Amino acid sequence: MKKLKLLIVEDDLYNQAAVVQIVENHFQEIRIVDKVISVADGLKAIEKHQPDLLILDIHLVDGTSFDIIRQCEYKDFKIVFMSAYQEYALEALQYSAVEFVFKPFDVNELVVAIDKAIDEIQDDNYPLKLNALFNNIDYQSKSKKVVIQGRNKIKVCDVNEIIWAKAIVGGANFYFEDGSYFFACKPLRRYEAILSSHTFFRCHPHYLINLLRIKEINLELKRIRLSNDDEVVYEDRRYPQLINALKQPAESYN
Repeated sequence: MKKLKLLIVEDDLYNQAAVVQIVENHFQEIRIVDKVISVADGLKAIEKHQPDLLILDIHLVDGTSFDIIRQCEYKDFKIVFMSAYQEYALEALQYSAVEFVFKPFDVNELVVAIDKAIDEIQDDNYPLKLNALFNNIDYQSKSKKVVIQGRNKIKVCDVNEIIWAKAIVGGANFYFEDGSYFFACKPLRRYEAILSSHTFFRCHPHYLINLLRIKEINLELKRIRLSNDDEVVYEDRRYPQLINALKQPAESYN
């Protein structure tokens, strides 16, 4: 069986050695083709080896790993990002549904992230995720793109296009301003963790709503009417939080 080619780009030699050990201990199907520490060397290594997988530290001695992806011509690989920095770039990674781990990383977290990246080797939608990523790390961009994972395809959309979402068995349904909906095969809590930093609020265990899309709140029926005239219920205990969230200006969200 042909082994998958892995390139590691990490400028901390201690972390680099730790990644090598984890890969060698857990992934017999992977062959490490090179280990480099810079953007410049990363570009050369990609051109030389044409790897299947990349493990990339975000902050490097001469730039960021985003510079590598932007500049390289060969892009037929999947990526696991690593970073010690809780910053906007990492939020962009979450929205874009590409794999990343925080440093110092837990062995199991890195193993899971690499496993997921391997699973995406045959994913034809992966370029859409990278496009969403670069939209989200572009500070000039006025809106974030979120990647919603379906069973056999993904949907990439502006966050503001989502009106609400409903938790259902096996995942969640997302409802959009154009009247369409999309089934996500991930649980609603996965998206709540991402979208709550935007203008979204979990008003009920089953419902996640876009605060900017609220048309009316019926206190007697405990229902919220949204901009597409769909209605959802809210829980009494969440009502004070809902009102507080509505008082925040949209600019206060990331």
